[in-house]
Amino acid sequence: MLTPKKTILIALIVLTLGIAWIFYRMYKESQKLKISSISLKPSQKISGFSDLVSIFSNGLNLEGSIAIRNFSGKEYTVNQVSFDCFTPASEKLIAEQTNILQNDIKIEVKKTTNIPLVYKVSVLNALKLFKECEAIPEDTTVWGIITNPVAAWKSFFPKKLKIKLKGFIQIEGITLNFNENYPFYE
Repeated sequence: MLTPKKTILIALIVLTLGIAWIFYRMYKESQKLKISSISLKPSQKISGFSDLVSIFSNGLNLEGSIAIRNFSGKEYTVNQVSFDCFTPASEKLIAEQTNILQNDIKIEVKKTTNIPLVYKVSVLNALKLFKECEAIPEDTTVWGIITNPVAAWKSFFPKKLKIKLKGFIQIEGITLNFNENYPFYE
C-alpha cells in the first residue's frame, strides 16, 4: 500500500526523470545546429594605394554574415549574437560587433540562415592588425602611408590579412561558440 510519503517520492522521481528527459532531447536537438560558414570582407576592396590611404585615414569597415544550419525538425529563434575581432597571434581586441539584433531571427527547419555582421576597425587598430599579419612592414606608420602611398602599396601584401573571430550565438538557451582565424583574401 502506498503511503503519502511514498506517493510524493514516486511523483518527485517521475518529475525529475521527465525534466531530465526534456533536457536530454534539447541537448540532442541542439547538436543539429551548426555554424556552417562565415563571410567577412572589407566593405571597400583594397585594390590600390588610394584604398590603402582611405583605410588609414578613415578606418576599416568589415561586413559579412555567419550562416547557421538547422538539421533538426524544430524551428529555433536566435536570442543573442556576439562576435568580436581580434588580432590573430596576440589576440588583442580590434573591433566589436556594431550591429546588435533588433528583432529575433528565426532559424527555419532544415534550412540555412544568415546572420549579418558589421564591424568598424579604427585607424590605429587597422595598423596593429596589418603589422601583426605582416601585410605591411613593422616600421610602417600611418603618417608614412598617407604621405607616401605608392611606397606603402609596394610593400603591402593583402593576401596575408586575417583576423581571429571569437564569440557565440545563443539560440533558445543553446550556445554555439566560435573561435577561429579568418582570412580576408584566400
